[in-house]
Amino acid sequence: MNTINIIQLDKSEFYNQDIALRKQSEIVTDFGSEFQAEVNELVEIFRKWKIAVGLSAPQIGIFKRFSIINLDKSKIDADFIIVNPIILSLTGKKDIKKESCMSLPQVRGDVERRDKIHLQYQDRFGNNCETKLQGFISRVVQHEIDHLDGVLFVDRMYPEKTLESLDLKWE
Repeated sequence: MNTINIIQLDKSEFYNQDIALRKQSEIVTDFGSEFQAEVNELVEIFRKWKIAVGLSAPQIGIFKRFSIINLDKSKIDADFIIVNPIILSLTGKKDIKKESCMSLPQVRGDVERRDKIHLQYQDRFGNNCETKLQGFISRVVQHEIDHLDGVLFVDRMYPEKTLESLDLKWE
């Protein structure tokens, strides 16, 4: 298994539409051994980053529709792998929270999202699943699905402003 790092962008690349992270990811149709190796690679890389709560395949250069989310950071095996996710509905209150991203290092900003999500997806073996999530995990899933669609969290922040005028925290 090769050692791929997470794709990280410089501030000047955040709104560049020609970068790899802006690509729409492909639907997974073959759940065979090659795909299982790609899922294992995503899991391995994800676990190396102790602060990560979610990671999508495009962030490591695999442009397929799958992501990993850790449902409980106190448990190493609490991984939630979603393949070909479709948001059936977004409900609940609108909530503004700080978001950050492994691909946009040292940047945080306010993003408004709905509190509840009704999600249809496949597991890593192609089984059809459906779930409802709310709160923080709902936000993380929405963030990761955005990656699959070529959307970065900075796109969700005050779209009428430019990056230079945003209240970003550079850490």
